[in-house]
Amino acid sequence: MAEALDEKESMVKVFADEEENHGFWSDLPTELLSSIRSCLVSERDYYIFDIVCKSWKASPNLRLQLQFPIGDYSRLHESPLLMSISKRSGRYNFFHPLHHTYYMDLPELLNKKILYSKDGWLLVMGGKFAKEKQVFFFNPFTRKKIDLPDLPPDTAFTKFSFSGLPTSKDCVVVGIMNLLSLMEIVVIKPGEDDWEIEDVDFRESDENYPVKKFCISSNPIFVDDYCYCLDVDGKVAVFDPLDDCENSLEFYGMRLSRRQRDSLIQSFMVESDGELIAIFLSSNGRISVLKPDASKKNWVNVEDLGDKVIYLSNGGSWVEKRRVSCNNNRIYLPMLYDNNKAVLFYDIKTQRYHCNGYDFSSTSFYHIKQIFHSVWIKPT
Repeated sequence: MAEALDEKESMVKVFADEEENHGFWSDLPTELLSSIRSCLVSERDYYIFDIVCKSWKASPNLRLQLQFPIGDYSRLHESPLLMSISKRSGRYNFFHPLHHTYYMDLPELLNKKILYSKDGWLLVMGGKFAKEKQVFFFNPFTRKKIDLPDLPPDTAFTKFSFSGLPTSKDCVVVGIMNLLSLMEIVVIKPGEDDWEIEDVDFRESDENYPVKKFCISSNPIFVDDYCYCLDVDGKVAVFDPLDDCENSLEFYGMRLSRRQRDSLIQSFMVESDGELIAIFLSSNGRISVLKPDASKKNWVNVEDLGDKVIYLSNGGSWVEKRRVSCNNNRIYLPMLYDNNKAVLFYDIKTQRYHCNGYDFSSTSFYHIKQIFHSVWIKPT
């Protein structure tokens, strides 16, 4: 009996000691917590760190500017990076959504324009002189370059895309110049000598053209070898780039309401598991995520992305699966918070803007800097 009581008293003492020391972890200095946070690598690390207690979650994130770790992507492998040029230094910055900013000198991109990004490669245009239309693929991590023929000097193609790795024989490059009722499409595969150019006039009376104007709003995307384009009114055009583009061109019946169109300031389109997803950004800060219904005549709301995250930029957008559930249903934007230190994201569930490592929550992106000449890219 006495032994049982001693054991019980011992257990009570242990719990009392734990209760007495309960506040220890939450009382760690903020500077120490920020230093620890800055050393974390993966989304899972951040998730575990944040659930320890409120003070840990509230600790500021020390976002440093570091030289890009060429050849060692252990801190970067789980997330794409927002890439943009610094006008002050001329270097390219790579903003990680969770932690630091990395910089890299890329003289190969001096006076060049990045048209599109996919699979770790950039599609680039430019030359020594403004009117030059040199086009090439460039991998900033391996510095490998693949040249394409120059575009005609008197053209002004604004929206580009490519279907896959430029080292693949199946890669297709598409460029579009669109002037409301007219569309010019250029197509090429790496290794070919010339661009194929086709013109489409929507004013022609043809049953294939139920619309009389089409103003492309974002880069086209590839789904099952077909090229899809989104216009400012929410219409979608699709064509086969390796066939007769004009004759294969079709339109889906979707269109935004007048109220949606009037408040629209930017739109994007991505592919997820073979489905089209359109993202519309309104002037009031609200982001709508839509997909075509079964009839392809109406847009329907997407209220849950499941285990997906969307990355948006003017130079290409895509969807990725995330390993940590608390980071799902997010849309990462080409916008920076805290003096260009942190990438902004929009939470579809809360319909609010947030930043990793910051106590920031807002229904608006007012006063947030948008990086127009930026692309998402992931080391390969």
